Amino acid sequence: MEGSGHLSVWINKYASLIGTPLLILIYHTIIIIEALRLNYLFTDHRMYSKQNFLVAMVYILLSGIFREWTAITPALLDNILVIWFFAKTVRLYSNPNPKTLLFNIGLIIGFSILLYHPSALLILVAFFALMVVRPFIITEWLVLLMGVLSPFYFLASWLYLTDQIKSFGNYIPDWGLNLPITRVSVPFFITAGLITIILIIGIFFWQSENRRLIIQVRKNWNVLLVMLLVMLPIPFINEKAGIDSLFLWIVPASPFIAKGFLAPKKNFLPNIMFWGLLALGILKNWEVIK
Repeated sequence: MEGSGHLSVWINKYASLIGTPLLILIYHTIIIIEALRLNYLFTDHRMYSKQNFLVAMVYILLSGIFREWTAITPALLDNILVIWFFAKTVRLYSNPNPKTLLFNIGLIIGFSILLYHPSALLILVAFFALMVVRPFIITEWLVLLMGVLSPFYFLASWLYLTDQIKSFGNYIPDWGLNLPITRVSVPFFITAGLITIILIIGIFFWQSENRRLIIQVRKNWNVLLVMLLVMLPIPFINEKAGIDSLFLWIVPASPFIAKGFLAPKKNFLPNIMFWGLLALGILKNWEVIK
């Protein structure tokens, strides 16, 4: 939505100059790239017992269950940085030079906030990750904070030099209670209910296997769980956010739901989950399909 960061301004300004077929191609290209990047991340760090493409599959399926998620939005583009953020975070446990890594994580968060304000909640995830993954060292916490603030410092300097410092407040997220949907509908609650059930199934199977994981992988999953919980209320606490902002949430949600596809010994439950998500995507986009 307009006023939620630079990405919303750029999309509103330039999307109308691009033809619809090209926009559709760009959208699907971004979705596939993000899905495969997230899947590679979990495969490379051995977050699952065996290699698979379930994370990518779930990411793609989830992208179609709300009409607001089936377009080029700031949240869609910002997910590139959200995935990059988590890719950096999972390297904290055994990194020999954590201060450089922490500063880079902070920079990613800072730029992400400037581009899309609702992503500011990543700050909480980053500090939680630092708290559980590494022993408390005050300098590391300060380095992370410096990384987050650096983009705002350079922005403020540029605004000051160009005599635009009064507009600095436009680059700060607006917090406040918000109702992202203006009309309560039965299909919305059916969709939200099905996603919740599928997510609970995935978390259940993840929890049953969590004790058998090595410490590093277990800590990474715990950080992802906090990310899942922290980013869920995004559209309800950002004044200018809508349901489209919840697209950021599918980054931590997809790996947990993928657990529900991988862990069961029989295919009955995964088949129901797959066809349920696929049916939702078709129904939500039926007008476009036909």
